[in-house]
Amino acid sequence: MECRSEERQTYTSTSRLFIIVTTTAAVMADVPVDSSSIIRDRTGKTGEMLETSDELPPKSSIAQCVRETDGEVSETLKSTTTMEEEEDVVSDKAELGNTVNVIDFFPEINDDLSLVRWAHGVNSHIKLVDSLNDPLVMMLEADVLAGTLEASIDTTPVPIMAHPPDTESDLTLTMWIEAVIAANKEGKKKGVKLDFKDLSIVQESLKTLECYATQINFPLWLNADIFPGPIDSTTTPLAPNEFLSHCVQYFPLATLSLGWTTRYTSADDEKGEYTLAMLKEMANTHEILNIAQPVTFAIRACFVGRSIDALEWLIENVLDSTLTVWSAATDDFDPQAILTLQDVVGTDALYLDLPEDQMEALEEARLRGEEQQRKNDGTGASNILPITTITTAALALASALAALYLYN
Repeated sequence: MECRSEERQTYTSTSRLFIIVTTTAAVMADVPVDSSSIIRDRTGKTGEMLETSDELPPKSSIAQCVRETDGEVSETLKSTTTMEEEEDVVSDKAELGNTVNVIDFFPEINDDLSLVRWAHGVNSHIKLVDSLNDPLVMMLEADVLAGTLEASIDTTPVPIMAHPPDTESDLTLTMWIEAVIAANKEGKKKGVKLDFKDLSIVQESLKTLECYATQINFPLWLNADIFPGPIDSTTTPLAPNEFLSHCVQYFPLATLSLGWTTRYTSADDEKGEYTLAMLKEMANTHEILNIAQPVTFAIRACFVGRSIDALEWLIENVLDSTLTVWSAATDDFDPQAILTLQDVVGTDALYLDLPEDQMEALEEARLRGEEQQRKNDGTGASNILPITTITTAALALASALAALYLYN
């Protein structure tokens, strides 16, 4: 596999410098990106370094992955391929999707997934740079759909970073993943969650990512809503078999983030729950397709309270699975329901991808619960006589018995 481009752009997050290396069918190399370096291509030409601190990334396509199927390889190439080259091809395929899981990548969380911190909607150049430079952010969540690059004369849809109804962005998926790779090479540990909104762009997006597979040595989540969920959602989910087949084909070690389309009405709506039937449909699909890679199920926080038993069933019946609780900023939020779910499934099985104010409300509820528990423990202890009181009473009784004996 090789990636070719007429003009390759390598995007460095911290300095917002774009090093443009003009090449002719250059083979992409695993070169560390540094804002102080100038990269030479394989012809010996030196690329120009452009200061673009106040500009958006250049709009041209950065890289196009060229993949050849077995049927397209000529007999001449087959006859001249050496054993060493064949082994290299096998090795490259084995490394595709060689990502790591969150717990291994962030050992400082000590298996408590609630400590993972997120940046949401990282779909613009400014938001991406800010998130990459934020030391508290661990995982970047961004949306991928078919659209065009802003100010581009090319109207052909490509994978861009945007959330519906937007169809334009100042970032393509290629530009976005190159920035994340560069940041990780600079020592900024960031994982990614890519939320696919359009099935038509999934395979092309994964082919794009495949060009960088050996450099994606950080957590990679592939997310989509693949079944209808509460409450009578009108959003069409992505076809589960097709989405999952593409993910398994291109990134068999990435974490699958699978969810349900949802619609929120009110906290009092009795339909606001993930039913056991919904969860069994998801689990059965997972089993039928023989999914072997890690999976996390995306759960909307406002529906947790009525769904705890069903969610416990899901975790217990799908191997290597976790839950990721998310929420819209306008949703009613019950922190106690989240704390109950956390107690049921464990902190090593529950991610909390919540808005900042809801995370604060959750922490306040946790502290109140701990304080109440301390009070309860204190009340219980006060009903037990101190050891000194018991000892004094025993001595007094012994003295009384002795006096009675002597008197008699």
